[in-house]
Amino acid sequence: MHACYLIAGAGFEAARRLPADHGKAARPHGHSFRLSVRSEVQYADQAALQAAVQAAVAPLDYADLNAALAACDDLSLARHVADALPHPAAIQLRGAPDRGVMLDGARALSWIASSFEAAHHLPHVPPGHKCGRLHGHGFGVRIVADAAQCGQRELARAWAPLHRRLNHHYLNDIAGLDNPTSEVLAQWLHQQLSDAVPSLAWVEVRETHSAGSQFDGKTFRIWKEQRFESAIPFDADGNYTGHSYLVRLMLSGGIDRTMGWLLDFGDVKDRFKPIYRQLDHNPLDKLAGVRGADSAAVAEWIHAQLSPLVPELSRIDLMESDDAGVSLHFRQDMRWPLL
Repeated sequence: MHACYLIAGAGFEAARRLPADHGKAARPHGHSFRLSVRSEVQYADQAALQAAVQAAVAPLDYADLNAALAACDDLSLARHVADALPHPAAIQLRGAPDRGVMLDGARALSWIASSFEAAHHLPHVPPGHKCGRLHGHGFGVRIVADAAQCGQRELARAWAPLHRRLNHHYLNDIAGLDNPTSEVLAQWLHQQLSDAVPSLAWVEVRETHSAGSQFDGKTFRIWKEQRFESAIPFDADGNYTGHSYLVRLMLSGGIDRTMGWLLDFGDVKDRFKPIYRQLDHNPLDKLAGVRGADSAAVAEWIHAQLSPLVPELSRIDLMESDDAGVSLHFRQDMRWPLL
């Protein structure tokens, strides 16, 4: 059994000023806001959800938010959009490229994103594995906490000393990071932050543009993304259209204490490769055993093919564009996060 969620997104441009204690944000300024909405299938289709999201944000586009709303911080904006939607939904609002909020019913989370440049190697990989060689990454980090207890400025203050410890350093030389996989690094950051941020929800580490890990104090999650180009039927006359799809494979569980990972990102890619070949540059309605060419049906087909090869698989997001897609969850712990 699985839960199926529709995903829709929208952007809007607006001006605002925040209260005086927000520093320079207290001056009038503008943002390119970005919204992502995930809803259980209560809409006729993905297009209906997209239309509802667009209608909810339309009054905010090119608006003076202070004149339109009683409060216009990120969390208040997310709640305003949630109230404007006809059905309950989980919402992520990005108020700036490096910060935002998530809202799902009564649960509200604030987050900041950052990055650092560092070198590392993985000492326990098999001979010849590329990660055994000294190399580097531009790591991405996202820190998420209960918004009622910790705001974005508090998260930024807690992160600053850790950024100084990590940026432009050799991670293997830092105590606790002798085997700095992205999972170990996420766990290390969670441990380092937990005293300063008692409401910490989870930490994400993005190792490359297409792979990363999360740790919430109990469960490890990793994701691997790939893109493929495919055709789908467009109308009853047999015409086709196409999309540049993004598939996000998410795994959850514990980690191997020697290797320091849930599963090697390269192994995830290799096990997905024969499935990818069937998807890429092909008509999706011709896949053997697929029940349809819509994104939910294709994601279910991917799960049927991949889950015997990757038993840790717990969620599949399939996006046909930045603003449209589906998310299939196979375990309860995967309702969060919204990526």
